[in-house]
Amino acid sequence: MRAIVFDRFGGPDVLHEANVEVPQPGPGQVRIRVKAVGLNALDGKIRSGAMAAVRATAFPAVPGAELAGVVDALGEGVSEVGVGDEVLGWSDTGSG
Repeated sequence: MRAIVFDRFGGPDVLHEANVEVPQPGPGQVRIRVKAVGLNALDGKIRSGAMAAVRATAFPAVPGAELAGVVDALGEGVSEVGVGDEVLGWSDTGSG
């Protein structure tokens, strides 16, 4: 799938489009077909490297912790939402 990523710390110029592997949901997780991404000050601090001392960043990194979209896959044990449900929330892996 295509996503906006960064493979080193820096300003907005380090962001670029790339092919990334489609994530698969693990136990208790869902995968969401993202319709909207929210970027906030924390995303900028992570991208710049200002958070490196307190938060590890694996490259390539996908920004955008806040998202809205539609559930398209369920991990084992998920029963509170179903495929096709519209959701909003936070992503552990980025959503850009």
